[in-house]
Amino acid sequence: MSSEPNVLLSARVYDRQVGGNTRYVRSVYERIEQFGVRFTLGRPPLADTSARLRSALYAGSESVYWPVRSSRRYTALHFPADTGAIVRGKVPIVGTIHGLATLHMEGVRTPRADSLWRSRVRKLARVSDRVITVSQSSADDIAFFEPTVADRISVIHHGIDHDRFNTTRRGDFAATQARLGVPSDYFLYVGNLDPRKNIVALANAAQRVFRATGIPLVVSGSPAWDSEDSLKAVESNEGVLYVGRTSDDDMISLLQNTLAFCFPSLYEGFGFPVLEAMACGAPVICSDRGSLGEVAGQASLMLADVDDASIADAMLSLIEEPRERARLRELGIANAAKFQWSESAAMHADVFREVGR
Repeated sequence: MSSEPNVLLSARVYDRQVGGNTRYVRSVYERIEQFGVRFTLGRPPLADTSARLRSALYAGSESVYWPVRSSRRYTALHFPADTGAIVRGKVPIVGTIHGLATLHMEGVRTPRADSLWRSRVRKLARVSDRVITVSQSSADDIAFFEPTVADRISVIHHGIDHDRFNTTRRGDFAATQARLGVPSDYFLYVGNLDPRKNIVALANAAQRVFRATGIPLVVSGSPAWDSEDSLKAVESNEGVLYVGRTSDDDMISLLQNTLAFCFPSLYEGFGFPVLEAMACGAPVICSDRGSLGEVAGQASLMLADVDDASIADAMLSLIEEPRERARLRELGIANAAKFQWSESAAMHADVFREVGR
């Protein structure tokens, strides 16, 4: 077998934009060849068809066909988005499992969908020669969920796009303010509107802060699953300015000029928004849930309690302490700099080299 890894990568989330999983696989594979790894994108016949048929074709190819029929010229199969093979393959299998939010909160999926998803995740974990995950928090969850794979888990942090998220790419904040109606002083949330993000509590906290200080919370993002309560909260609470999904330039400008970025999430497998905010120089208030304690750590004002009052108290404390905002800003910039896609790609290459021996 060749000493140079040659990976068959499922293109299911590589080809179609599905958020964080797509960002992960594209960012790693854009860089992995410089670390001596060749790869081929695996696509079933008729992959460019209706979404429903495409999903069925990928399910069949990933679960059985590719593991059983793949040529031995490949040194590994990689399934990068939680599910994939359900049988052992002719060549080693690497599965990336990003997180297990359903262990920590209800309502992420319907009971039937969650049962099926858990079954597929467990099967991929069992047949994988190596499981990659994105944080120690997620690794602990996977080991609890499927103890037989505990000694085959590799933690590889994501990187972030430092060309986009930084303090030197300065936008025209005055133009952003004019377009969006944003005042000079504001708190900021950027991300999906869904129950996992704890938007209702954040909006209620923002109302308290606004009534005490006149400083609003700006919310940028799109409704996601079960978003009705979250959307109602941001549209109806006094002191919350909902600007919808913004352009890239406006988002960067908002991050660079906010008093603090607020992210009291109930669970995160990794936490891209927190690191992206830090890279832009925003002081960060976030929960300690899921991976956030690990990823944000002492570079943030971290909340053990994520109720309205606790979030409001944290926001008010940063208004009154400009030195603390400056301290968190510097710590955040340094922390975000640790998360590099090139390092993530190099560690993936090491995994493929090890399983292919």
